[in-house]
Amino acid sequence: MKISNPLLNEQKRNRRNGLVLIILLAVSMALLDYLMALSDRLDLRQLQLNAATSDFDHQLLPLLHLAEVMQTKASQALQQPPAESSLPAGQLTALRPADQSQKVQPLTAAETAMLQQMEPWFRQQLQATRYLLNVSYISEGLHWFHLTDADASSVELANVAVQQIAALVHMQLNSSSANMLVLDELKQRYALHIPVKLDKNVVGHLLLEIDLLAMLQQVKVSQHGATLMLMDKVGKVLLAVQDGQLADATTYNGSDQNDSLQQLESLPFALHIQPDAVRDTRAELIRFASELLLYSIPLLVLYFYMLSRFKRKVLRPFARLLIHVARLERGDVQGVRHVPLEWESVFKQTEQLRDRGAEKFVD
Repeated sequence: MKISNPLLNEQKRNRRNGLVLIILLAVSMALLDYLMALSDRLDLRQLQLNAATSDFDHQLLPLLHLAEVMQTKASQALQQPPAESSLPAGQLTALRPADQSQKVQPLTAAETAMLQQMEPWFRQQLQATRYLLNVSYISEGLHWFHLTDADASSVELANVAVQQIAALVHMQLNSSSANMLVLDELKQRYALHIPVKLDKNVVGHLLLEIDLLAMLQQVKVSQHGATLMLMDKVGKVLLAVQDGQLADATTYNGSDQNDSLQQLESLPFALHIQPDAVRDTRAELIRFASELLLYSIPLLVLYFYMLSRFKRKVLRPFARLLIHVARLERGDVQGVRHVPLEWESVFKQTEQLRDRGAEKFVD
């Protein structure tokens, strides 16, 4: 009679359950490791954003300091007794009032003397100051003083500046700090606005047009393919740079819950680093798969080693024992040959049981 091996079915169940357990354990460990690494990467991205913000602030500081110096010098020049002076007609342009009730007024004698006195210094600063593109002055009477010839597009930008200055709240206008005007977002034209005061009354406005795009392109972002974005106080993207080149500012939708903005210290703007979604997703999947393999391979090696050892040390000897019992039952004197060394005592006890049974049968 053939005896079935009960260990064979148990070994099949253990093999299936062990494989499932190893997969679950490897996935759990890889997922935990991935989440911990993801948290570290988000912290690193925040550190990069802090460094980028500090770098951008550092580039803005000389321009803001220059704007304050210009404001002080202009106010001091206005307080001096006005000397007889005049400005070239080609440097003055009447602008369009933001309010129809407002009328264009000529420059005062004090303004004319101030501009004539400061014009050489303005030109010197244009040559010496990095990222400074132009310096101009808009009076409260809506006359625009400019250093270069004004074409139609330049006049239109000055009119845009007048409208934005008129939209500034009273607190901003009376503050001594600079404001940022967006003259032309498509052409990346931005200007620092500084009010010029005489006896605490605003008499005009200095405009320092700066190259914000070049400044943003100088900010180093170590993450390849990431987009560095400059946003205003309401979260609108003004400029976007990817790998040092101008990028599409409409790619940001603000839906990522991991988004973080870092406010500038010098202006009411913020910076944001947005990673390349495709590249970042691919890298995350590769990283998770690598971690899964890292945990799976040692566990699978141990798993197959234990299966092989169980098969070699237990399953096969037990199968030979069953064959040995079957042969003894048929009357075979010797049973099986090549008895495993660790199982010799079991085989001998089996033979002794057969001999005792035979003796009792004879008695």
